[in-house]
Amino acid sequence: MIKTAMIMAAGMGTRFGHYTDLVPKGFVPVGGKPMILRSIDTLLSCGIERIVIGTGYRCEVYDELKKEYPMIETCFSPLYAETNSMYTLYNTREILGDDDFLLLESDLIFEPAAIRSLLLCEASDVMLITPVTKFQDQYYVEHDSEHTLTNCSVNKDEVDVKGELVGIHKLSHTFYAKMCSDYEGILAEQPKLGYEYELLRMSRSVSPVYVLNVPGLKWYEIDDESDLVYAERNVLPYCK
Repeated sequence: MIKTAMIMAAGMGTRFGHYTDLVPKGFVPVGGKPMILRSIDTLLSCGIERIVIGTGYRCEVYDELKKEYPMIETCFSPLYAETNSMYTLYNTREILGDDDFLLLESDLIFEPAAIRSLLLCEASDVMLITPVTKFQDQYYVEHDSEHTLTNCSVNKDEVDVKGELVGIHKLSHTFYAKMCSDYEGILAEQPKLGYEYELLRMSRSVSPVYVLNVPGLKWYEIDDESDLVYAERNVLPYCK
């Protein structure tokens, strides 16, 4: 059973305006409680015992969490301003060691069923999706008849849409090691690569990623103030 989770939390969250002047995006409160704390508490309730947070902007705020949560480790990315989520994930390779792990974005609220569904899934490398529900900033996902990831894009016209990326995944150490090795070969050319596109590269040419579609799952990615308002009204009541 997986006992480790890695949370990507290096971004600056500029779309939140004044909300992120002093704290990173994950500390924006939803219903009075920061998103990151909601994620941590949900992970712990589902049996996760070790949490690695990839930090960047306002890293010291995440470092303070270690005083309250001894199971948390942080890994600072000095290149956070000039790279993207894949580099944040790559940068944690030494601290993650040989662990299989859950991978999460820091700007989510979700019900515990999201974590439980991944832990119960028999596939070792899994992308969680739901039927399309969000009104903006979607990553549309396509998979084949065997549920292998075949495409993803922010442009709906480019894919045969099967669902929407949630931003929570399960990865084996074997897959992750190959992923980091592949990324090293393109890092200089694509420093701003998002991790979801590296997952796609891997699934297409190296090792398949299983797409797990969970209809009815309550979750929301919160990128700006309008997302925050919507999430508090329509999603949060299901995620406590």
